[in-house]
Amino acid sequence: MFDEVDEGTAIFKVTDTPPTQGHFVGHEGMPSDWYLRLVGEGAKLLKQKLPVPTEIPITPERRP
Repeated sequence: MFDEVDEGTAIFKVTDTPPTQGHFVGHEGMPSDWYLRLVGEGAKLLKQKLPVPTEIPITPERRP
């Protein structure tokens, strides 16, 4: 929903094959749900009031 853009809560879809008409950032070979998984892990940390680790606590399962 576009009103979430103003609130800063929007998560946009990404692709490794963006259109060539402009400059787009892809997800650099990560799985298509990688950013959603990162947000989910961040939400767990915030809800449980845990310290933020220096390294990402999950690993991407690369899919063909």
